[in-house]
Amino acid sequence: MGYNVIWIDDEWDTRGKTFIQLCEVKHQIHITPFKTRKEGMDLLLKDERPWDAVILDAKAFNESENETANLRGLYEAIRQIEGLKMKKNIPYFVLTRQPDLMDNDTFNESIGYFYKKDIDGQNQLIADLKVKVAESPRFQIKLKYEKAIERLSTYDIWSSEKLLDILEAMHNPEKHIDPLLYYNPLRKILEFVFRAANNVLLIPEELIGKEKDEVNLNQCVQYLSGRPADRLGIRCGGPKDYIVPAHIKDMMFLVLNLGNVNSHSTSLNEKELKKLERYIEGNVCNSKYLIYSLAMQICEIVLFMTNYIESHQDRVKNKTMCKTIGLVEQIESSESICIIRSKRPGHEANICLSAEYAKENDLIGKKVVVLDEVKNEYPETKDMYSYIALNVQSIEKENGSK
Repeated sequence: MGYNVIWIDDEWDTRGKTFIQLCEVKHQIHITPFKTRKEGMDLLLKDERPWDAVILDAKAFNESENETANLRGLYEAIRQIEGLKMKKNIPYFVLTRQPDLMDNDTFNESIGYFYKKDIDGQNQLIADLKVKVAESPRFQIKLKYEKAIERLSTYDIWSSEKLLDILEAMHNPEKHIDPLLYYNPLRKILEFVFRAANNVLLIPEELIGKEKDEVNLNQCVQYLSGRPADRLGIRCGGPKDYIVPAHIKDMMFLVLNLGNVNSHSTSLNEKELKKLERYIEGNVCNSKYLIYSLAMQICEIVLFMTNYIESHQDRVKNKTMCKTIGLVEQIESSESICIIRSKRPGHEANICLSAEYAKENDLIGKKVVVLDEVKNEYPETKDMYSYIALNVQSIEKENGSK
């Protein structure tokens, strides 16, 4: 588990690159550098949760690179960090090479211990930073759930911090959270997981949206669990194929359904909002134990999907798992051809099937999955039917979970 650290130093890009490399490569300390106090502290004050520590230069730019580096920025940064203690106690460390400060008793009394910008000073700072950060309850939670948090943070930092909020409250009873504020963020985590699956086409493009700005979460769960994603006329493989087992599917639907309660509340009028509040109260959705349970299930979902994605990177093979589903219909104009009427874009009523095959297997009027198909190259029919189904299987008798 790495450490996320803000470093404010006007010389970081000229004399500090070796220190940044040392922190990153040998100690997993991820440095985000800034030349001015304002830039670095604006990021910290925007959301303090992702940050484990701050490193400050004694003399740095306060608000602009056009000014002279001085102590004003250091004092203001410390004041702001101290002001965050009610939210999060973030340790800070002063790393400087200013020769006029090394024997300055007044500086030591007002600021405290500082580290020299030499090898010994940098190594001591790194060692002390690790010890100090390890005392943080939030960092301890990050270590406890390291695999899930680390993976989720690669999908979306905001989501990993929301999950940490819940886990921290679960392990520290004195920390209060409002469960109603977290159902929708947990639902949002599913979206990031599904986008990661889409990157390797374990979830097809049809379920993500043309501009990748809308993820059909319900249909994604259906697809992953091997059930028909009926709205788009697709499914993952044949009737016995699936990506997520029953317990993961059930977790996904629980997170999704509870998250849906709050998803569109901002667009509701006063009457609808009151109705929604009564629904939430009636369904005990404000239970802290329920939100704790969902957080644990999100960890399980993230770990399962991460392992699956990492072991199934073949996009071409993954794409072939997306199969068309549709209804077999006899057509009056031909005794030899049936059509498979589908909702899948590009496949709507564009798949033909041998009528003889359909009758022999009692498929007319039945919903089927097209396991194999080829482009129709016959001049007489290719303008009407783009594809020929070679192997189809009825899904009428499917029931229960995978």
